[in-house]
Amino acid sequence: MYYCPKCDRAIPKEKVDERDAELRAKYGVSKLSNLRCPVCDCEFIDLDKCKEGGTKHVGSTHRPGSPG
Repeated sequence: MYYCPKCDRAIPKEKVDERDAELRAKYGVSKLSNLRCPVCDCEFIDLDKCKEGGTKHVGSTHRPGSPG
């Protein structure tokens, strides 16, 4: 799972190629192939490489009803 700490959004690794292709088709550009957030351009964090307990904050700032 890749996580954007700035947007508090995550994307499963297996969906990156699919979403990258969708963004390229719709907008002509995508940052996902470079593992950067397409919303804010922040570098994604690979949650699989985080130490145990290092992901407990993920989703803590996400507001119910908001996209992502």
